[in-house]
This record gives sequence, C-alpha cells and structure tokens, in this order.
Amino acid sequence: YKVVNGDSLYLHVFQPNNIERPTAAIVFFFGGGWTGGTPKQFYQQCEYLSSRGMLAISAEYRVKSKHGTSPFECVEDGKSAIRWVRQHAKELNINPNKIVAAGGSAGGHVALSTALINGFENPIENSNIDSKPNAVIGYNPVFDTTDKGYGSEKLIGQEKVISPCHQVKANMPPMLNFHGTKDTTVPFENAIRFTRLMKEAGNTCE
Repeated sequence: YKVVNGDSLYLHVFQPNNIERPTAAIVFFFGGGWTGGTPKQFYQQCEYLSSRGMLAISAEYRVKSKHGTSPFECVEDGKSAIRWVRQHAKELNINPNKIVAAGGSAGGHVALSTALINGFENPIENSNIDSKPNAVIGYNPVFDTTDKGYGSEKLIGQEKVISPCHQVKANMPPMLNFHGTKDTTVPFENAIRFTRLMKEAGNTCE
C-alpha cells in the first residue's frame, strides 16, 4: 500500500468466503511501542472475522527498530493504510463507509490517531480520499503520550501533538476500547479519562 525510501509496506489481507455484496473491513495495527512488532499479532482475529464475512487486514507500518522512525511516521502510515483500503474499496468488495481501524498498544494508538489526529498525511497521496475510519477498536491503546501515560520520552517537546487524550474533538467515529485495570504500561486511568473526554465532546465511546 506504500513505498517509503525503497521499502515496501504491505497489508496482509484475509478475504471472506463467498461474499457477493460489499462487506465491512477492519484494519489492525500491531503493538510494540512504535519500535517493533509484527502483523502476525492479529492473524487470529483476522481469520475469525473473515470467517464471519468481514474483510480483515493486518497492516505493516514503519517502526524504529527497522526503519529508524518515530511515532509520527507510524501515524502517517496508519492514515495511508486506511486511505488505500478506501481507495480500493471496489476491488476489495467492501463498503468504503464501513472501515474500522483497530490495534493493540502502540498499534491501538495508531488506530485512534487515524480518527483523531489532523495532519501527518502523506503528501503524495490523494487527499480527496478520507484517511479517517468509520469506527475504531482499541486494545489497551496508548491514550496519553505525556508523562501521565506512555511514550513521552519518544516525543520530547511534542508530547501532546499525537496524544489522543489531548486531541479529542466533536464528530469523531464511534470507538470501543478494551483495557485491563492492572495494566502497568498504559494506566487504566487514561482509558477512563479518554472515554469521559470523548463523551463530553458528544462522541460515542465505550
């Protein structure tokens, strides 16, 4: 779906069987602190959802260990992936208005950011095709990139720029987040606070 500095980034696509009319799609982003990880993390979920008739995708995106990148490039690649899926809706046999972004941990942050964060669009892509998903599912996502959450040391001086808690606004797609109360990486308080901020802005967030 994207080539950056000669390196190709792929979408791992799980096609549903015998679906005649366009279906919904879900794009998963793996976790790994924006530093590592593999799309294989969400193969099990992709296999299950495709068996239920949904087009399921596990996306590659740039990470620090392999590409020397920061969390900002991860957000850009997430937006590129959603845009590519929407742009190719006809050949994928999906409804371009039923695309879900999902992910775990740092990948959950990428999923939330495709909906919440303005900017960080790839300048060579067609900006007329929206990079925002129609719904978001987060599994223990990074909600706050300041020192009250996770990742501030990777965003020194720009801690709030791609921090979901600090970028909540009205008219966001509906979101569903799963978070463990004993999480020691991303504080459970972040999930409670994000949900409250989203609802205060008039959004659906559970």
